[in-house]
Amino acid sequence: MLIEIPSDEIWTTMTGGPAIFVTSRSDKGVNDVMACAWSTICNMAPARFCVSLMLPHQTTENLIKTGFFGISIPGTNLQKALLASGCCSGRVVDDKFEHLKLAKIPGLTLPISFVEGALAHIECRVVEPDLLKRTGLAIGEAVVARVDDKYWETGGFTCDSRPQSTMHSAGETMFTTRGPRKGWSDN
Repeated sequence: MLIEIPSDEIWTTMTGGPAIFVTSRSDKGVNDVMACAWSTICNMAPARFCVSLMLPHQTTENLIKTGFFGISIPGTNLQKALLASGCCSGRVVDDKFEHLKLAKIPGLTLPISFVEGALAHIECRVVEPDLLKRTGLAIGEAVVARVDDKYWETGGFTCDSRPQSTMHSAGETMFTTRGPRKGWSDN
């Protein structure tokens, strides 16, 4: 079951920079999904995230034209889907969700789809459109976020002792999973 999380704790979903699905919708209403290994939190309140995109890609064009995007944070159960979503272009196939046979769930506030089965979903508005147009860096401010209730505890998003873990880029063809959380002062 997905639960809505407090706006002042949304940032905890993206600490550690997981590989993510970036979801978007064209100005003609076509859904798009891509893999992104370069993402990070850039502000906690309000929660803002930086996602690195390529300028000529369909996803970037969608964000520039619509001003919004989604982040689905997959667990290891979606490893093959994450890889597949980065291996075909939204300029070549009409709807990558359909092409990749990815089930989708609707956004709560924005007209956008998310990858069903992901551990968390964040709806974002682009807040620095000129930066995006010049560089491909999308700064998104969270509008609302949902997390699988099994991966939420006081203090935020966690994969500790859970069946799925987030994936983190370890080079072009490698990834590592999120390990147990430790306090900065723990030995």
